[in-house]
Amino acid sequence: MAERFRLVVVVVIALAASALGSPAVAWEVRGDAAEADFEAFHQRFAFAAYPYPRHGAAPLGITGFRVYAEVTGDLEFADEPFFEGAIDGDLPLDALSIARVGARKGLPGGIDLGASFGRAVGGDVELISGELSWAILDGGAVTPALALRLTGTRTTGGGAYDLDLYGAELELSKGFAVATPYVGAGAYVADGTLDRGALGPRFETDDTAVFAYAGVTVNLLLPKLTFEVEQGEAFQGAFNLAFGF
Repeated sequence: MAERFRLVVVVVIALAASALGSPAVAWEVRGDAAEADFEAFHQRFAFAAYPYPRHGAAPLGITGFRVYAEVTGDLEFADEPFFEGAIDGDLPLDALSIARVGARKGLPGGIDLGASFGRAVGGDVELISGELSWAILDGGAVTPALALRLTGTRTTGGGAYDLDLYGAELELSKGFAVATPYVGAGAYVADGTLDRGALGPRFETDDTAVFAYAGVTVNLLLPKLTFEVEQGEAFQGAFNLAFGF
């Protein structure tokens, strides 16, 4: 119960920080990180930075669109052995949180396109992501929807850490009166680079990982609330607030 309450607090604070604008940087990736610490950090951070769907598999349709804000919470990030060697500073509430704002638009043929901007709350890492989703099955009154989803993410800004992240997944969902539960699984490839500046040559590493997720979207007519959990390199929770049709 205490861990669930802490996760809620982390998500609320991250959402508030996102709404109020970019806060002062409280932590950053160390340019002098040892290779082993940086590799471990990269594996864990890539899992948190992946742009999970936080919506069902049914297509939006040619007239459909969504705009949204979302936040995540990885409560164990600051407890990892690599933390002191890879991070300079302190994470808010000792948790890694990624805040994003974005939009999705429906196109013909069961295709949705989306883009988002995010940042690590309190940190110096910013992210740009894109997604393409194709509904293999649209879903109906008694049948589920099934979608293939492709994503790409890249860091922006002048920090020491650069990330290129590409993923593919399958997602299954079933819509009901006011709720749409969904599940999915996939894999990603994450390339990370540490820019040491004057401290030495750039260090590059890569990681391939699989993941699974489950969530539910509650449709309150105009606002849509989504709660999702993700499991892979770690476990984290996410909350998404969306508007649209």
